[in-house]
Amino acid sequence: MRSLWFLALISAICLEGLGRRYLPFIPAPAFYFMKDVVLIFGYWRFKPQPPVTGTAKFLFRGFEAVWAAAFLWTIVEVFNPSNQSLVLALIGLRSYWLWWLAPIVVASVMQDRKEKERAIYGLMALAVGVSALAAAQFAAPASSSLNMYSVWNGEEVYASGMAIVTSTGRARVASTFAYPSGFVAFTLLVPALLLSLGLDAENPKVRRAALVGTLVTAAVIPMSGSRSSVVIGVAIMLVALWTSGLFFTQTGRRVILGSIVAVILAAVAFPDAITGVEDRFEQNQSETASSFEEFANILPPVAMMSFDFPAIGVGTGMEQNAKVSFGISTEWDAEAEVGRYLAELGPIGYLLVWSARLGLIFALMRSYGILKRAGRRGSAGAALSYAALTMTGNLTFDHNWQALYFMGCGFVLAEVVAVRRAAALARALEARFPDHAAETRVALARETSTG
Repeated sequence: MRSLWFLALISAICLEGLGRRYLPFIPAPAFYFMKDVVLIFGYWRFKPQPPVTGTAKFLFRGFEAVWAAAFLWTIVEVFNPSNQSLVLALIGLRSYWLWWLAPIVVASVMQDRKEKERAIYGLMALAVGVSALAAAQFAAPASSSLNMYSVWNGEEVYASGMAIVTSTGRARVASTFAYPSGFVAFTLLVPALLLSLGLDAENPKVRRAALVGTLVTAAVIPMSGSRSSVVIGVAIMLVALWTSGLFFTQTGRRVILGSIVAVILAAVAFPDAITGVEDRFEQNQSETASSFEEFANILPPVAMMSFDFPAIGVGTGMEQNAKVSFGISTEWDAEAEVGRYLAELGPIGYLLVWSARLGLIFALMRSYGILKRAGRRGSAGAALSYAALTMTGNLTFDHNWQALYFMGCGFVLAEVVAVRRAAALARALEARFPDHAAETRVALARETSTG
């Protein structure tokens, strides 16, 4: 039941675009909210246990009051005089906070070793499927039926009319997602997670499956046409490899060699993917520079100097993408997530939400320390990678990024719960059987292994 729930969750996240494309008689919001329904069902069905919730609180300690204040502020902003739609405001509340539940639900489901194995196999299969479709889309003309993004108001939306790489004429692929941004989120978040989980797996079949999923997904990153995804993707993979100690082991050298081979094969098979990204760097240097300058906006002083915003905001939900469907617009419309926070919540609300996200970084860094000390270097790499992505990722206004990020945090939390439980049990057994302390530690470490 637990593995079926996880499969339903990851499918609802990653296959939404296929539903929108090929089942247009079903309203698009049904696909958008499906993953939320699956998440809430999981929370109700599996009822997170005290070890999971207790560990989550332990990792997030020091930021509970800030989170509560941010939550209350977004509720207050629902009643902002400038708020134009109660329904859109409720959608906004969902966007800010619902997926914060995901880590404790996923961690509760992943406490059994067999469930973790099945989850890794499921992620691997999905990664291969997403990557294969991306390759097929990239090889097809931008106007091909394969490159239909979605159906909007009864009209089919194709890559040829929205997003192509000008120098090559190739589509910026979306694979199973509705738009390229979802595919970019998948190629950044899932390979880092699979690589890290695979490195900790003792079962060689699980380890191979995780590494295959990592390599095939990493190979198709350039097909999105996104410059930042290539730069961030390479950086995150290097972080995971370094943290896991792979530069100094035989297994690590094999992974690195496999990665190089995968990149070469991808470049030979789809040279336009690499060419397109290179051309976008060279031909749009001012745009590239501004893209990298946006990273400075993760610092509140820089952000508040870079964006115009109303003193009290225009209300929760007013910067949601869904506002187009509601016929809503404001003079404070922003593209960047930081600008949207400032527009919706004003500077006070933005600082509160920013601080809550900072709490996630602290929680992940604490997880990194716990896992590394326990010898779980692969999982520690996932924690560090996700910490690095917390402020640069679109955790509120990109529902694909949001769902994949918090799902990955759930895997990290599951590993920390297992390590803390094993440590507590080891202490209890050592106190009772001091003559067998070493054997106890080895047995518990093996039992809590991912694979």
